[in-house]
Parts: sequence; structure tokens; C-alpha cells
Amino acid sequence: IRLGSKEKPYNWVTLLGENGSGKSTVLQALALLLAGPEGAPQLLKPVGWLNSNQTDKAGKITLRLHQGDNDPNSYGNKEGGKGSKKTFQYTFYVTGEQRVIINNQAFNEPTLVADTNNRILPWLRENVFTAKGDGWFGAGYGAFRRLTRKSRILVPQLQQPSRFTNFQSQFIEDEPLEAFETWLVYLDYRVSKSNDELSKKHLELGIQAINQLLPEGNQFDSIDENGRIWFNTGSTKAATAVLSDGFRSVMALVGDLVWRLIEAFPKSENPLHEQGVVLIDELDIHLHPTWQREIAWLLSRTFPNIQFIVATHSPFIATGLPAEDAVTYRFYKRNGRIEVERIKNIHSQPIDKVLESEAFGLVSSFSKDTQAKIDKYYSLTKNKQRNPTEELQLQELIPFVQEALGNTEATQKDELSKKIDAFLSTQFVLEDDKNN
Repeated sequence: IRLGSKEKPYNWVTLLGENGSGKSTVLQALALLLAGPEGAPQLLKPVGWLNSNQTDKAGKITLRLHQGDNDPNSYGNKEGGKGSKKTFQYTFYVTGEQRVIINNQAFNEPTLVADTNNRILPWLRENVFTAKGDGWFGAGYGAFRRLTRKSRILVPQLQQPSRFTNFQSQFIEDEPLEAFETWLVYLDYRVSKSNDELSKKHLELGIQAINQLLPEGNQFDSIDENGRIWFNTGSTKAATAVLSDGFRSVMALVGDLVWRLIEAFPKSENPLHEQGVVLIDELDIHLHPTWQREIAWLLSRTFPNIQFIVATHSPFIATGLPAEDAVTYRFYKRNGRIEVERIKNIHSQPIDKVLESEAFGLVSSFSKDTQAKIDKYYSLTKNKQRNPTEELQLQELIPFVQEALGNTEATQKDELSKKIDAFLSTQFVLEDDKNN
């Protein structure tokens, strides 16, 4: 999806904004479009998606999708050569509770309707949105992604995913992502029973991806006879059921993504290097700042041709990749409307400056109380006619401000103020001499 560029898709798209500004809704809208006309209604009954649910006019969400190099089939030319179409635009209408007519058909309750006037939609249904098709990859992950804490005893059967299930966690908050554990145990079982080479290769790919995403010193260890997956955490071994929420969140996402990529590109030499679109809501959730700082780079390294579209509240994630690889949008609430603006020049800034920039809109990276004391300090230092009470307040604030800003910075600012005062007094003396 070419967001922010007409020439190429950015591999990393970041959505910023306050809670309730619409980031999750945009990711869900993209999920519905990528799931297709049959999958979208299974994900969402769009009650409340219109500004007024009583409206007799339909809302509309539209997507323009660009075919990847390894996405099969062609439209307009059987060989995929000159004249074949590589860009596909399609629309869903969103209806409210009032009767509305769309393409000569009446709808009397909230629903999602594909634009049947689109001539390429039958081709998209057959080649892109089919449940068992190859390529055309898309997946989405909600903010509540996690592994199950149930212990595994028996080797489970693994079902091939339907397309709409690729986005299910964005809409069902209490359902764990179990595919990672199920898939690894299933592959391990096949390797041990039949030494299946393809299963061995897929198992190695999955373990490699997980190890690349975990913090240094942590890695996959083994699968025991009861189907429990163990990790080496540096000081000890631990099963997935007792790992931290941060570990489990990342493993749930990455394990599920690896499995779905392999299902979508079964003939690929390396499915992790195939193209696709992956949506992630609140990527920063459960992650320590040091992990937030690296997660964008780690995901891009592990899945180099995936376009990640993520929502986050973390400045570490927003600045995780260089500007040439990423584009950032900020959602604003203004006058009862949501407006979206592209944010530039944040990738080379330190975190405190990013927080104070338009990307996050904070006045200060300090707490509200600390900033108030700093402001009071500078207000008093600028007042050259302080009364005794104000002088006492200033002396009490100096140690606090030196600790907050660092003694060097506070001293430098005091010295700068003295130089400015000295310069101004010199100018006044020169003016007086000139007048005399």
C-alpha cells in the first residue's frame, strides 16, 4: 500500500495520536479491506461505525493495493506481461440503521457491502481473497495479542488458516494466538516421526525468527515429550506459560506471522522474505523501552519485504527506523473532527525532543510538577528586582533545578543570562555616552 509515496511503498508506517483519535479504527478498516468481501462480515458487524448510526447515507472505505512480485496470477494478460494490471482499487460501503440503497439493492441495518459495480472484484475474489490462495499476504494483530497459558500434553492438529482469521485478533480481544505453540509442536512431531525435510526447514525458520526478535541472551531451547516449549533466558530455562507478558506478546505475534507466511507462500525458498502487509495495534504494549527501541529494526530485519503499519504511543518505536524506510502520521482531534498530518524529521531527534515535537505534542518531557518548578525558577532569575520572599524561593529552587536539568545545564543557562545582562548594560552605557 503506497502511503506517503507515489514511487514505492514505505516498509514501515507509524500511526501516532492520543487515545480515541482513530488509529485502531483505521487499522481495522484496512483489515476489513484486506480480508475481502467474504471475510470482512465475519470480522465485524459495523454498528457504530458511522458518525450517526441513523443516517440514510452509506460510509465508504477504499483501498488501492499493489501486486507483489511473487503474488500469483494476472489480470488482463494471462502471461502477466505488457497490459496486465498490477494495481487494484476496491470499496466497501458501511451502512447504518436507516434504509439505504447501494447499487440498486436495499439495506436496512448496519452492514458491510462490497462495491459490486467494480469489474475486477470477481477476479479479486478468485485470486486474492480466496481462503486457500497463495501469495497476496495480509495479516493483522490487535493490542491484546498473547499466547495461551494452558499446558500442552497431546500433539495437536494444525488447520490451514482462512483469510479472515489472519485479522481475527484485531476484533476479538479475549482469544489467544495459539498458532505459534501449536505449529512448533506439530513440526517437531513430524520431524521426530518421519524426519520430514520440509517440516524441518519450516521449524528452523520459525526458531530463527523467534531468536532474532528476542532480547540478547534469550533463545529457543527445546520441546519436551509433553509438548511444552522451553526457552533459555540466560540464567535458567522457562516454559512459555511462565514467561513475561513482553516475551509472550512478541512470540505470539512473530510465531503466528511466520506460520501464516509459510501457508501463503508454500513454494517459497524463504517465506519470511516474501511481500505482504501486516497491521499491528499498540506495538509497544508490554515491552520495556530498550525493547521498544529495537523492535522496529528487529521486525524489519526478520521480515525485510513486509510492510508494517503500526499504531503506537512510544517515541522509541516512532524513531526506530531511518526516514528513508519509514513514514509517520499523527492523528489530531480538532473541532469535533479527526485530522491526519504527516510528521517529518523525527527520526534523527533524541527522544525528549520527539516528545516535545508535533509528533507527540507534549510541552515538556518532565512531569507536570517538575516543569512548574523549572518555569518558576526561570521566572525568578529573569526578575532583577526580587523581593526577599522571591529571593528565598529562588534559593530553595536552585538545588532542585540543578538536579532536574543537570548542574552543568543549569549553570550554563545562568552564565548565559549573566552575559546577556552584561551585554545589554554595555549597550545602554554606549548609548548614554553617544547622547552626551
